[in-house]
Amino acid sequence: MKNLMIITVVLGFLTGCSTNQRLSIQDRDEAYLAYIEKQQLVEQQRIRTFSFNGWRALSNNYLIISTSPRKKYLVKINGFCPNLNHAQTIAINQSMSGSLETRFDSISVSESPGSKCIIKSIYKVTKEQVKEISALGEIDNEQKETEK
Repeated sequence: MKNLMIITVVLGFLTGCSTNQRLSIQDRDEAYLAYIEKQQLVEQQRIRTFSFNGWRALSNNYLIISTSPRKKYLVKINGFCPNLNHAQTIAINQSMSGSLETRFDSISVSESPGSKCIIKSIYKVTKEQVKEISALGEIDNEQKETEK
């Protein structure tokens, strides 16, 4: 029994050391909101001539949507979108074809059928901003060193 406890503790320690360290979802969401405010990103009510090209979940409340390789948007969901952070596929539910609008359009996650996640905010972002936003979820090396 004692050996089993020691093995469990050692395996837990090794697993903790080998995983990619990320901020909690709540901390990430706070960092995304702070980034929006600091960068003074301008909220858009709609994306005209919307053509869905790809996406990347940041948390259950934020994602990046691409309409082309050069056009990217940070999207905030109104409330919590279950399983968005781990979704394999999403569906865009548009009230009008050809555009994506806040408050009217939503996102559905295949892992949570029946749930529609209403789009609260849309911000146009550059490729560089997408990299910066994506890096917000990672614990930087300096912070990793202080945690050891």
